[in-house]
Amino acid sequence: MEKVVLYSKEIEFYLNDLIDILYHKEYFSYSENTENYVFDLKEEIENRISTNVHYSSPTQFSNLAKNYIVVSVSKRTSWYVFFDKKDNRYLVTYITNNHVEEAKNL
Repeated sequence: MEKVVLYSKEIEFYLNDLIDILYHKEYFSYSENTENYVFDLKEEIENRISTNVHYSSPTQFSNLAKNYIVVSVSKRTSWYVFFDKKDNRYLVTYITNNHVEEAKNL
């Protein structure tokens, strides 16, 4: 069975908003760079979700998903990708990064 990675509607909205957020906060000089960054993040998630070590979600995140992985697109930011899995189907339900207070204990 082929691997399938799906994103909840909230995550799709978040990733689209992330392009604007990163550009307006001047993390990137050009909007094309922010688009590429988010595209690379999604690609990294899809490439790594079946191969990276799956961690059980801590209690504070257990209502969001059962598992999470850590992916990086740049040296400064680690992304915590929360998901549920059934067979080879993955549903990404939450994403945060190491710059956010709630992720400090991951």
